[in-house]
Amino acid sequence: MTAHTQHESCFAPSNPDAFVTILAGISDPVAIHDVVVDEWNTVTDASLSWYNAAYADCRIHPVTPGDSLMSTYVEPHRALGHVCEAWDFGESLQVFHLGNETKSHYVHSDVEVEVFVRWKRFGNHIVEWSCSPLEVVAFQNFMKDQESLVAIAGRKRALAVERERIARNLHDVVIQNLYATALSLSVSGRKYNTQIQEEFNKAITSIDRVIAGIRSEILDMEAQKVSQLRLQLEDCLIPLLEHAHAGFDLSIEVPTLPQDVQAHIRAVCIEATSNAVRHGGATSMGIRIARHDNQLVLTIADNGSGISPGSHMQNGLHNMRERALSLGGNMEIHTQPETGTIISWSIPYPRWQS
Repeated sequence: MTAHTQHESCFAPSNPDAFVTILAGISDPVAIHDVVVDEWNTVTDASLSWYNAAYADCRIHPVTPGDSLMSTYVEPHRALGHVCEAWDFGESLQVFHLGNETKSHYVHSDVEVEVFVRWKRFGNHIVEWSCSPLEVVAFQNFMKDQESLVAIAGRKRALAVERERIARNLHDVVIQNLYATALSLSVSGRKYNTQIQEEFNKAITSIDRVIAGIRSEILDMEAQKVSQLRLQLEDCLIPLLEHAHAGFDLSIEVPTLPQDVQAHIRAVCIEATSNAVRHGGATSMGIRIARHDNQLVLTIADNGSGISPGSHMQNGLHNMRERALSLGGNMEIHTQPETGTIISWSIPYPRWQS
């Protein structure tokens, strides 16, 4: 039984290297194979005809033109099945697992990851195109980070709900029961002599102090109640800060703001945070929203490298200032090289609430 290679160029005769030139510049591993058939024209193997740098770089053993698929691939029969499917039907999609069982053949197999390999027929060639393991790992890590951030946000929301439930129970149940107990003691104490009445009064006074303490705790819980603006800012900013490993402190000292004002604040915070961590190398961000006299003031401070006069961030800063001006406000920037930047974005407070 003899085997021979089916080889007939599928590229235009006037420019045979055009397709290969495009494939050579792709960051994903790409290879072109010639199918090997037996005397009955059945595909039995594939011979490596061409490959780009990424294809060679992801393999432990050096590759050379003419390499047999059946002798060099980790799962040769599975790969050959996809070659046959592509040969007969035009294309085939393979899901290939990189892990411990493939680490002797492929670089970056220390992380368990699945990559997609596309086999496609072009004339008498089979093109193999797989996604880059490094890019897949980076995407997986990004997704894990996002899942972690979603979990954190979910726990924060659950904590806010639980705090509100505890506050309601303290007010509606515990305080009322303590008040009823104190009232019962007051009535019962009248039946006894003065000395016993004084003991009852001490107990009632102690209960009153407990009630006052609980009411104070309830007020603190109400003051710390998570606002929608806080949740929105955390959802927007934490992903930006997480990848830069930057710290984050957010203080909101005003009640609920109108939706249009919240939208402007979100946009300004995103732009300033992105500039600080991506271009200024900031590792710490502080955001405070408070009322000063008749102004709502958003203060954003970072410890980055500062903003140079010719910085390409000027368009973003211009938009931030325009947002303030559109609401009748203003924006000031105080920046020093290597010491950070403080942005003060302010608008009139009484325009919606006295």
